[in-house]
Amino acid sequence: MSFDLVIRRGRLVDADGTREADLGVRGGVISEIGAGLGNGGSEIDAAGRYVMPGGVDCHVHLDQVSSKGDMTADDFWTGSRSAVFGGTTTVVPFAAQHRGMSIRQVVDAALGRAGKQMTVDYGMHVIVTDFSGDAPAELASVAADGIAAVKIYLTYDRLKLNGVAALDVMAAARDVGIPVMIHAEADDLVTRNRDLQVAAGQLSASSHAVSHSREAEYAGVAEAIALGESSGATVYLAHVSTPEAIDLAIAARASGVEVIAETCPHYLLLDESTLDQPMEVAAPFLCSPPLRGAEDRSGLLDRLASGDIDLVTSDHSPYSLAQKLPNGPDTAFTEAANGLPGIELRLALLYSAAVEEGHLDMPDFVRLVAANPAKACGLFPRKGSLEIGADADLVIWSEQHHTGSWTDLHDNVGYTPYEGLELAGRPYAVISAGEVVVGADVDETRPGRGRFVARHGRTAAPR
Repeated sequence: MSFDLVIRRGRLVDADGTREADLGVRGGVISEIGAGLGNGGSEIDAAGRYVMPGGVDCHVHLDQVSSKGDMTADDFWTGSRSAVFGGTTTVVPFAAQHRGMSIRQVVDAALGRAGKQMTVDYGMHVIVTDFSGDAPAELASVAADGIAAVKIYLTYDRLKLNGVAALDVMAAARDVGIPVMIHAEADDLVTRNRDLQVAAGQLSASSHAVSHSREAEYAGVAEAIALGESSGATVYLAHVSTPEAIDLAIAARASGVEVIAETCPHYLLLDESTLDQPMEVAAPFLCSPPLRGAEDRSGLLDRLASGDIDLVTSDHSPYSLAQKLPNGPDTAFTEAANGLPGIELRLALLYSAAVEEGHLDMPDFVRLVAANPAKACGLFPRKGSLEIGADADLVIWSEQHHTGSWTDLHDNVGYTPYEGLELAGRPYAVISAGEVVVGADVDETRPGRGRFVARHGRTAAPR
């Protein structure tokens, strides 16, 4: 029996293990795995290379206006194109409800724009900042349509939900079976630290790290877990930057709280000392929580290896240098757009930090970048697996070494915080829905080829 595509002699790797075999694709899905498969309409010889499920990045900010009014530099087209060049074949961005907006309307608008622009398949989360009026009914409505998760913030004046409002969102999410992604920093600590820095005239990038302290993250994660324990909702801890905060998640799981723990490549590779530089150098590295130190990176790598961190996402927050430095070198830390780009390099960064250095094996790598993100969004095994019948979203992975450079990337940001970093591993070819979209001299990306993939069933922590 013939296939549309056959990948031959690859080292097939998923979250369960590695095996050498051919893989056949028919009708955009994986149809057979074995030795000596029949002919394909096209064939790729993957001898000596890994063949893995396409990456799933379930924390990306695309075509989104921040609480300060900054539009991300990447829309759904440029962001998804950058993603697939890096080996990510499914992205899950956010429809952002600012106060006074309808949840239903912001989700419908985001899905409408995404349908015209995405070049890879996509889900959608919704950020909730106002849960009054019709919001509970609208959240139930978009959840029924397959929205992956709801996100809330415990800090930032224009975004935060605290106390009863946060509990109401979490109870509603519990009832419809979706996780609550939480930006978990204690608002009182962040606000007090920030105000003290401003009052003292300390406006440099290092004051951002003082404002968003390790203690603020620890207290915010403790609060998020308490909200989850009280409501019975699944807590999704976004962008955790310290091992002590992960330890809170470990203890909570032991007591029966459903907790998903995420970290990001910048917390594994970049150092807080960058923020001691002048603002024009440091601003591109400002994110929340901020970059941490060597002990934090080591502790996070240990918890990746032990399986206590569930997934690694990019938290791609693409802002241009003009947005980062609205007042040039005189920009205060409170004025700079906040967040780092990283959607295209996510797989290469984690591979370099953890696989190349011996902390993880390849099944662990696939679990963190594909299988568990798909599970957290209710997309597994259609996404993130090599099961028969799964979408033929595949990456043929090369162990080629290369140097990080924005000139090699496909986003619209204008810089990368990983400029000059020596990396190990990159995609040799990327297949989306059975189509080879990226490879040597191949670029079949185009706006609108991606499909919305709805969450199915109730979502629990992927463990």
